[in-house]
Amino acid sequence: MFTSWKSLAAVAVGLGSFVSQANCETPEHPELTWISEDPTLPKVVIYNARGTILSASNYSRLDNVNYGSGPPVTVDQIIGNVSEVLKLAQLAVVSFPVSGGSAGLNSSLFLNITQYANRHLCTEGSDIAGGIMFHGTNTLEETAFGVDLTLNCSKPFVATGAMRPDTYISPDGRSNFFQAVATAISPAARDRGGLIAFNDRITSIYYSTKTNANTPDTFKALEQGNVGAFLGGQPYFYYTAPSYPNHRPHFDVTNTTELPSVIILYGHPNRGLRCLAHLYEQGIPTVSVTRSVTGTGAPGTTEGPVFYATYLGGPQARIMLQLAINAGLTLDEIRDLFESPLRDAIYAPAPNNEWYY
Repeated sequence: MFTSWKSLAAVAVGLGSFVSQANCETPEHPELTWISEDPTLPKVVIYNARGTILSASNYSRLDNVNYGSGPPVTVDQIIGNVSEVLKLAQLAVVSFPVSGGSAGLNSSLFLNITQYANRHLCTEGSDIAGGIMFHGTNTLEETAFGVDLTLNCSKPFVATGAMRPDTYISPDGRSNFFQAVATAISPAARDRGGLIAFNDRITSIYYSTKTNANTPDTFKALEQGNVGAFLGGQPYFYYTAPSYPNHRPHFDVTNTTELPSVIILYGHPNRGLRCLAHLYEQGIPTVSVTRSVTGTGAPGTTEGPVFYATYLGGPQARIMLQLAINAGLTLDEIRDLFESPLRDAIYAPAPNNEWYY
């Protein structure tokens, strides 16, 4: 029933060339070339999956609609346009081949990124402070979520992008880029899981979603709130670390090259639970998420044919289900993965146990 995704895409390493003071390889990671003005600064790897942050318009400086037709911006160029970033960190770039915009990407991208990030950031003795990811905003939350659930260390991984092309009269990508690097090198950013730096705010990847198709103020964790904000370009965190999202799981994809296919079904009148029950009878795990922008469904007192996700949206639940199936979890184990936080909260307290049972 489950069909395979495409095999892992090849990875090209982008090498910075415009900075004259230092371009040196490290013995731990010889594939990385560091763009640097000061070899004593923290090291940050840019995982480049392009997106609007590296897009340009050939129409005018007011075009934020048809900008895909302009000559693409390179990572070297955006670093040159935000040269202040080299006062914060040394940068290396790993570029991933993408085409057709972020809406056309698949799970192989986050597998590629997380496997590189685990080698770079999480290898014992690594001197790399953190990583950031450039990504198109249409599916940024999905790729970032996949990396968040599979990164095996507490170093910062910060996703960012832009809603306006770099040629716009006031591009947001340059500020987002600087702030992402500032977050990646911050000791206070550790032990929080993956983060999104966007529009002067810091949110948890685990709970974030794109809420507006057009405006820079788009990535939000509506119920859970912001983790922090930026003042003078620097991160200010509202809560002390560690502040991992509750019940956030981890999956090992070290040797994974493809994930099982999981689709999203949109429920509507005249399409009830009968179809979902049929899938369950065939041994196909099915996760129910709310159609609302935020919130959660709740499992009943007895097990049903669908599993309820705990405050996850459809795209996030899909990725978690892919990873769970890939890990070999049984139906009961997958149900427990998704539902145990809800059941513990609703039914486990003594009075509730009495009232419901």
